[in-house]
Amino acid sequence: MTKIHLFCVAAVIVIGSPSHAQSKLPPTWADEFSGTGVPDRNKWVFEQGFQRNEELQYYQNNAWQEKGELIIEARREKVPNPKYNPSGKSWYEKRQFSEFTSASVRTVGKYYFQYGRMQVRAKIPCVAGAWPAIWTLGKTGEWPSNGECDLLEYYKPDIILANTLKATHRPYNAAWDTVKLPVNKHFTSVDPQWRDQYHVWTMQWDEDYVRLYLDSVLLNDTPQSWLVNPTTQWGPKEPFKQPHEILLNLAIGANGGDPSKTTFPLRYHIDYVRVWERYTKNTAPTNIGLSKKSIAEGLPAGAVVGNLGVIDEDPAEVVRYSLVKGDGATHNDAFSISFLSGETRLSVVKTTKQLKHADGPTRSIRVRATDIEGATFEKVIIIQVDPSVR
Repeated sequence: MTKIHLFCVAAVIVIGSPSHAQSKLPPTWADEFSGTGVPDRNKWVFEQGFQRNEELQYYQNNAWQEKGELIIEARREKVPNPKYNPSGKSWYEKRQFSEFTSASVRTVGKYYFQYGRMQVRAKIPCVAGAWPAIWTLGKTGEWPSNGECDLLEYYKPDIILANTLKATHRPYNAAWDTVKLPVNKHFTSVDPQWRDQYHVWTMQWDEDYVRLYLDSVLLNDTPQSWLVNPTTQWGPKEPFKQPHEILLNLAIGANGGDPSKTTFPLRYHIDYVRVWERYTKNTAPTNIGLSKKSIAEGLPAGAVVGNLGVIDEDPAEVVRYSLVKGDGATHNDAFSISFLSGETRLSVVKTTKQLKHADGPTRSIRVRATDIEGATFEKVIIIQVDPSVR
């Protein structure tokens, strides 16, 4: 089942402090990558060698902690394949060498979670040949019967994906619920520096839905009623009603495209991974604020008024904003709301046309804040139109 969400992206400044600092409830499991050297061996396992999808890279320990981040590095370097067998039947046996190396880390055997909220802040390489990912795999069953959730996949031609999958009646054949969004159309048109920014990917997983967000944008929501395997021959009936592990990797080639003209090394920066296990309590938003409530008249369309912010006590909350009809919402058409890179509670209000003080000293808009569980709060905000200074 493939679908595209038509969304009005929006966000706001959290009243009082940045969105990163809002969570009062600490994660039940996290890695802030504040150490040095290889990632914590008590949390992560390195994959080794050729693994999947006929990708070009040979996985080795190309990942380390530096300045509060995990850095996964892909390199153009030739390494021998110890499993090389010219008479072998598998794709990886037939390769005598790999021309690329990279890293993939996973929590298999170390950590699993079932239901809750996972959030990852990262900066990805957006170039030909790169295939960075954040994903989960179910603990029990063969793939795809164990279930897979892809919070992030980036690959050719400059596409962001968010997926969930289940099994079919054929072994190793998956049914996908996939959303594909071109970066240029959906992200750089709002933030021209999008490819160079950090972003926050969020998975909200409960007994009814798996919802996937990028910054404050809802990418995909898959009902648990769809995530049911047609057979239990290779795994559980309901693959998303069992614990899942976490995987972070940077693949090269295959769906990542042709890396032949790409400059290496490539670096994938992960700021943190945080999980609030089985978090189901929901506190609805209680207020919406705008950082600046006035704008000079005569500015061109697209001028920034200020940042929206919301009060919501839930940890790692994701808030979307929209302009809605209602009492007091008389000038919605003169404004728009856009997301901010790396923010899950913040957005920016912009004009859609020139404003004149002579047409009225104020404008009113009605803003709706919708949190990750679907709870809403609405508020009418008055914006002052200042006369030109002569």
